[in-house]
Amino acid sequence: MTAASAAALTPQRAWLDRLALVVPGPSASRWLLLADAVCLIALGLRTRHPMSGVPLAFGTGFLVLNVLGMGFTDFYLGLAAFHLLVAVITLAFVPRRWLGAAALALALVLGVAT
Repeated sequence: MTAASAAALTPQRAWLDRLALVVPGPSASRWLLLADAVCLIALGLRTRHPMSGVPLAFGTGFLVLNVLGMGFTDFYLGLAAFHLLVAVITLAFVPRRWLGAAALALALVLGVAT
């Protein structure tokens, strides 16, 4: 019965099944969220007023995460996109390039490995 229902819903969400390879598992997502927090702190410290920049970076990150989750219609796919987005933005705007590169490599490796 469930196989028949899943087959009927597959055409609408077929693109989502193809992207399941890049979605990290739950335990990997926790570590990636920690890496995202470090990246957001680094981005917040780059502002003119770091005391307000860090909370603003976290608030913006939370808003972007929710928008991506709603936009992809799957929270975990949005979370995977969020990890990649934070890593790329950190790579572009933080002078310590190793931080963004490490976050990007970690997101890609854990997305494929888990």
